[in-house]
Amino acid sequence: MDYSFGNFDITMVVGNIWYLVLSFILFDVLTGLLAAAKEGKLNSSINYIGMIRKVGEFIALAFLVFVDAYVGAKGLIIKLGVGMIVAYEAMSIIENFSRIGIDMKFLTKYFDRNKIGKKKRG
Repeated sequence: MDYSFGNFDITMVVGNIWYLVLSFILFDVLTGLLAAAKEGKLNSSINYIGMIRKVGEFIALAFLVFVDAYVGAKGLIIKLGVGMIVAYEAMSIIENFSRIGIDMKFLTKYFDRNKIGKKKRG
């Protein structure tokens, strides 16, 4: 096996759960953009801040890979971090669905009322 930087494969380090994290993050970005467009709140500076947060999640995942390797946890720390990121992204996706207008009341009743289901009055 060649472990040179040019042939680096992230799945060799974190396994196939990498695709799970990536798909949840991308789906959150897409639903967030749709919700912002529906609300008429597309704003490049807000989108920029959101993208910085997503990059921060990838950096956190990379940090967890190093911690896991240092401690010798055999992937347990990575899986814990991935689970937390996926849970965070899933909540954000559900909030975005609510903002778009997709009825998710059976789940959103547990969420912050200020983040979901806001409708313009006037």
